[in-house]
Amino acid sequence: MLLEMNVKLRRGHFNLSTCLSINDASAGLFGRSGAGKSTVLGLIAGTIQPQSGHIVLGGKILFDSRKGIMMPREQRPVGAVLQTDCTDSAETVRDNLTAAYNHTLKHRRIFKLDFLIELLELGPILDHAIEQLSAGERQRVALARSLLKSPRLLLLDDTFAAIGNDYRLQLLPILNRLRDELDLPVLYASQSLGEILELTDRLIILEQGKVLHNGSLLEVAKHQGMMRYLGIRQIDNILPVTISRHDYLGGCSLAHSFGLPLTLPLRPHLAVGSQAQVSIRANDIALSRCYIDGISIQNQIKGRICALISSGESLIVQVDCGNTLLAEITPFACRDMALQEGDVIYCLIKTHSIAYLTELDALPHQRVVSHGDGHYYLDATGAANSGGLLLE
Repeated sequence: MLLEMNVKLRRGHFNLSTCLSINDASAGLFGRSGAGKSTVLGLIAGTIQPQSGHIVLGGKILFDSRKGIMMPREQRPVGAVLQTDCTDSAETVRDNLTAAYNHTLKHRRIFKLDFLIELLELGPILDHAIEQLSAGERQRVALARSLLKSPRLLLLDDTFAAIGNDYRLQLLPILNRLRDELDLPVLYASQSLGEILELTDRLIILEQGKVLHNGSLLEVAKHQGMMRYLGIRQIDNILPVTISRHDYLGGCSLAHSFGLPLTLPLRPHLAVGSQAQVSIRANDIALSRCYIDGISIQNQIKGRICALISSGESLIVQVDCGNTLLAEITPFACRDMALQEGDVIYCLIKTHSIAYLTELDALPHQRVVSHGDGHYYLDATGAANSGGLLLE
């Protein structure tokens, strides 16, 4: 386990009691304003000291109230870009970064200083005093300094919002490479679920200083109340996809999922070969007995009906296409088509009815029906069920 944390902290009316663990993968710390995200990052970084508990990173004790251990921030193997880091200093950016570079042992250095200066476009401000920088410029300098430290864990506090979208697109591939090639996980705190999902689908959901959930988005999707808390729209199907190519003239991105070809809304910023996750509402899937020529719907996926599930005024058709897809139709349509379990069927899906999970922030919550490895649906009372069993 990379990080183990069980601490308590009281500040005025705010009472934080956080217990969490993080393995060697990146994670997103999600919660509304005031949930305690920045406080948790500060506790790990060492800018805030808890009143009791312990924090252990990679086997090293950063804080333990019983043992009387409190490691100073500068000694912690943590790189942190925090909103509270607004120190005014007459030191120039060049001197600040050079000092960070020289303090890192040669065999532990991941980046060259010149590379980070170019990546974060710090050249024009190298001779500026830190106290003269804008908030966004300070965030970029803090990020460079954190990476120069070659940390075991990188903490980012809503950094993308601070540095701007252009830098976000440049940094995302770097952060993913750090995770995959150099085993440097990122703990990213944000109110934007979309920003988190661009880095990881592992969510630590925080509310009033307490962890409500710690797990993958697919695990979160099993809990209707949790998805409502996240403010996510109806998600009936979640599919992992791999981008094959972009058709700029056709206005679409081509991908595949479990061997199935898919035509998605055009997203040229997604690199060919990269992976993403998409969602499809069950009532956006039409069914046909045969492949239809001369139709504008680009996705016609062949599968076999494995279950017909009554759901109030609707009928959920569970289709095995290599992965499970749920389609919602009326009982009349089912009767008119004489659908039965075992029948071969085509799932018709419009390109623009497919949503990228990273773009879910502004979409209203309705319900969660399926998370891909089983069938979950809402019964007539609104409770989520799987195979007739009520989910906790």
